[in-house]
Amino acid sequence: MKTIEFNPNGEALKVSFKFSGFLLASYTYTLWEAESNHKVVYEKGNNQNPQDDTYQLPMPLKANDGRLIQLRTEFIAQDPSNVKNYTISTEVYQGSNLLGTAKDEGNNTGSAQSSLIFIKMKKL
Repeated sequence: MKTIEFNPNGEALKVSFKFSGFLLASYTYTLWEAESNHKVVYEKGNNQNPQDDTYQLPMPLKANDGRLIQLRTEFIAQDPSNVKNYTISTEVYQGSNLLGTAKDEGNNTGSAQSSLIFIKMKKL
């Protein structure tokens, strides 16, 4: 699991999801409360529409200390014979500054596949 540090007195935090490798993907995004089973945010989406796959983390910023970002993705490659690899990324921004990225990369199989990414948030 990757840890990303943020400034609790800085600009707003947001998380953005990226999918490459000619994929049809659907996902669930969960922001877990620190050391708890409580879901602070739970969203579903897919990469087949013009909507942005970006979400603001809740305020106040300091409340995000210790929280876990989870991205669970189910996907299938649309042309695995020609597009051999995939990358699924979770990017965390503070304002317009990229604080860090966690990635899952692998080979497209042509069958249903899944991905799981976790990021722990930590205040500076």
